Amino acid sequence: MKRWLGATAVVVALSACSGSGTDVDWSNYAPDVKDRIDAMATSGDCAGLQAEFDTAESNDDAQRARTGDGNADLMSYLDAKMQDARCYG
Repeated sequence: MKRWLGATAVVVALSACSGSGTDVDWSNYAPDVKDRIDAMATSGDCAGLQAEFDTAESNDDAQRARTGDGNADLMSYLDAKMQDARCYG
């Protein structure tokens, strides 16, 4: 049973990082953020994606104070876009 629960946790974790953008509350961000990220991913702009990720990480506390939500969903989206763009190797 423990083995099945572990596998389920992995599947759930991977599903949460699918990069679809459906978990990101885009209303918490400037209107162009998603389009900018998607354009960087399409063009393979790994440095730009990493800069966006770093900014989201740096601003997590401020975002949480402003909206009640941190940037974890946005960072997961960015990570998925970096994977799609083959930024990791």
